[in-house]
Amino acid sequence: MKQCFINSTIFNLTVIFLSLVLGICMLHTAYENTGKLLLAVSIYQATYVIFLRFYKKQHFKKWIALNFTILYVFYSLIFITAMLASEKNTWLTIVFAEFFVFLQVYLYFKFRNRNNIDKSFRVIKKWGVVRFCFRMFFIGITVVLIASIVLEIQSLGNVLDPYYFIVLIVFLVDVLISHLNHTIQLKNEQTKAELILLRSQLNPHFFFNTLNNLYALTIKNSKQAPEVILKLSDMMRYTIYEGEKNSVSLKEEIMYLENYIELHKIRYKKDVKIEFNNTVHQNLTVAPLLFINLLENAFKHGIDMVLKNPFIKIDLNNDANFIYFSIENSFDKTLETTSTGIGLINLKRRLSLLYPNKHELKFTQKNNRYKATLKISI
Repeated sequence: MKQCFINSTIFNLTVIFLSLVLGICMLHTAYENTGKLLLAVSIYQATYVIFLRFYKKQHFKKWIALNFTILYVFYSLIFITAMLASEKNTWLTIVFAEFFVFLQVYLYFKFRNRNNIDKSFRVIKKWGVVRFCFRMFFIGITVVLIASIVLEIQSLGNVLDPYYFIVLIVFLVDVLISHLNHTIQLKNEQTKAELILLRSQLNPHFFFNTLNNLYALTIKNSKQAPEVILKLSDMMRYTIYEGEKNSVSLKEEIMYLENYIELHKIRYKKDVKIEFNNTVHQNLTVAPLLFINLLENAFKHGIDMVLKNPFIKIDLNNDANFIYFSIENSFDKTLETTSTGIGLINLKRRLSLLYPNKHELKFTQKNNRYKATLKISI
């Protein structure tokens, strides 16, 4: 605390000295009014430091709170009078205009982030030094032009008018690009958040059913129990760890589907025909857990709800441009429902996020057969 007070005192004394020297020098030039204001600032800051140094701070809480506002008014007037005094020197006018703009921008960010002062100093890091300086330069030139119009200073307009609209176009393009980048960044963050939510909604009922079957097998001391545990462990690992990745190899996805099929077969007492044909290039990659919803639906509607000759037929292949996945299952029209499962809604949304305009999902029903086909661009 003491060190902070010492640093603040040294800074204030330095500003007082510089203001005093510059003020005295300017009194004998065209910047007489600016010099008088600098002297006034030096006297004010000297008084402020003396009172804080020799008296208790609690007596001057209101003054401490208003100090920044007082200095802001002083320095705004200093830069404005300096701009007016430099009307014959365009570049000096622009320099003072830049100082004035920097002060206003700092005040704006300080007010906007008044609840978190640290954010006020991050704008340069956020925009980048070049972009920040260019934007300040553009705003400074705008201030000078407005001042030249109000005060009828024709010399400033003659110098700046030919180039102003070029700088304006560059500024607008810069703002547009910055806005687009920000929008794209927000969209990507929203998409990632939504995908995480969708992955977390993958049907957990299968795991509960498998655990129940495993419990029954352990009671019977079945030799299948260790195999079930191993397959279930592999599936849970895949769902938790691989499911978080953006893409996985088709080989891993196929193994996951095969384990799912094998675990389902254990609980069926009736004859079930399940055929899985894959001639796909297994080094290709896809989003994880992309086919499981279609397989779940095939078991639910094609095996669980059909009593006679239930079957599932799966085909997975590819060509140079697409991966093709089709799954056909037995279907009983009399047990058809109008409700749409959350799994398919989940799948359609994931596909729209992961493969926008690069996929095709179709469902067809003919007699007692139901078929789903999914085509994904490689």
